[in-house]
Amino acid sequence: MTSADLELQIASQSKQIVLVAALLLVFLVIASIILRDRAPKLKPWLFGLLSATLIIPTLFMIISTIFVNTKSESGGPVHWHAGIELWACGTELELRNPSGALSNKVGTSTYHEHNDKYIHLEGSVMEKRVDASLEKFMRVTGGNISKSSVGIPLSIEETTWITQGDKLDGDQQGTMSSEMLKEYIIHSTEGPVAQFTNSQKCNDSPAELQTFVYKFNTANNTYYQRKLSNPSEYIMSEESSLGPPSDCVIIEFDTPKEKTNKLCEQYGVKDVDRCLDFGVKPDKKQVCNIREVAENSND
Repeated sequence: MTSADLELQIASQSKQIVLVAALLLVFLVIASIILRDRAPKLKPWLFGLLSATLIIPTLFMIISTIFVNTKSESGGPVHWHAGIELWACGTELELRNPSGALSNKVGTSTYHEHNDKYIHLEGSVMEKRVDASLEKFMRVTGGNISKSSVGIPLSIEETTWITQGDKLDGDQQGTMSSEMLKEYIIHSTEGPVAQFTNSQKCNDSPAELQTFVYKFNTANNTYYQRKLSNPSEYIMSEESSLGPPSDCVIIEFDTPKEKTNKLCEQYGVKDVDRCLDFGVKPDKKQVCNIREVAENSND
């Protein structure tokens, strides 16, 4: 069992213990009411059981939290972010939306997206290469990614597949429609997935999975992009900010290219050359103070 699996097992056991304790507590309260006058000698025993029902789960959760923090690579809870955009044939797709009246995220309690184009990692990081990987993020949100393919999880409602409205930023949106996207759709138990594999085509041209990550240099307010040879192994930076210096990840299925012209909004609104395209007013351009450079010149 890996450390990452250990955290999930402890979390699952904690939920089970709390549920059993809650049911037992209800039973004991009812029993104490019924037996209060009929069997007074049982009062100390019932009080002891009621106390144990409250104390034992609390102790388990305290001890397990300390244990997880001790074993984790992060040494305790973190809250890291990375921007992410998903593109296919020049069109931005929208990651599956949260479902359910009480849900505000897609993914797990520790690794998820809040319908905001950000990867959120919250909690103790047991193994960074696993817990903070792009492979895990795509998997827990209902998709997949490898060197040669990507599955983008979509909502059941076809009208939400293509990014539109206030979800659009300064990147030019493509012309793919939901009807055209159906060519790539497969269905899982969780919902539709747009599955793209190298050798498939975009607009009659050979296409392939390409993933780019933007990295920020706080020393000189510049950033650069890097094309990933194995996107599933990408590990997000240990950054809590919503925007630079946190990473920006662009996943594209398109004709082969060495660089992408797509950019996360949190970078675009600060870029000296592109911030107007991303909605910054001309009289507010002084907030645009970062610029893109070639990776080898970022010093």
